[in-house]
Amino acid sequence: MVKQERAGRTRQAVLLAAADAFAEAGFEAANLVDISRRAGVSKGALYFHFVSKQALADGVRAAAAREIGSAALRARRGGGPALQGLIDFSHELARLLREDVLVRAGVQLGQGTRFGAGAAWRSLTEVFRRLLDRAADAGELHPGVDLRQAADLLTTLAAGLVLFAPEDAGRLRPEAVRGLWAAALPALVPADRCSAYRT
Repeated sequence: MVKQERAGRTRQAVLLAAADAFAEAGFEAANLVDISRRAGVSKGALYFHFVSKQALADGVRAAAAREIGSAALRARRGGGPALQGLIDFSHELARLLREDVLVRAGVQLGQGTRFGAGAAWRSLTEVFRRLLDRAADAGELHPGVDLRQAADLLTTLAAGLVLFAPEDAGRLRPEAVRGLWAAALPALVPADRCSAYRT
């Protein structure tokens, strides 16, 4: 049991060090010697857990996907209005990108075709679509809102946050996310109901 715990701590330290390196330098420029040094482990220990830099990047992406997936699940299982869950999820996604290097690096890695970015964005669109379906069923939305287009729009907004965040971290601040919702909400709900949502 002690050995397993130590191995788990080593694996996590390597993942965090790799995320730091990938977020800072990008996949191509990051190197395993630097990552093992950052993690405080030998190259042998690194290779025990991850056989290549590609496997390490896949591990970072998987860790990011788990965190985002957990946030999406909480939003979908929330008891309040579905649209409020969607707004809260967007704030949580921005917070994770600001504060969690594993998520930030995993999402940045996911933008490259080498890592199959399309699947991640399709998953996010599906989360948005399900929450919008619930909102429509509850009568929260304008009648006739095209749910597919609305989900695509929200995915595009999220992708824009991710794309521009490395150059302008301010885009991930709560007030910036609120600004996006101030623009998007009137397209989704009647004007007299916009104030019912905490953006």
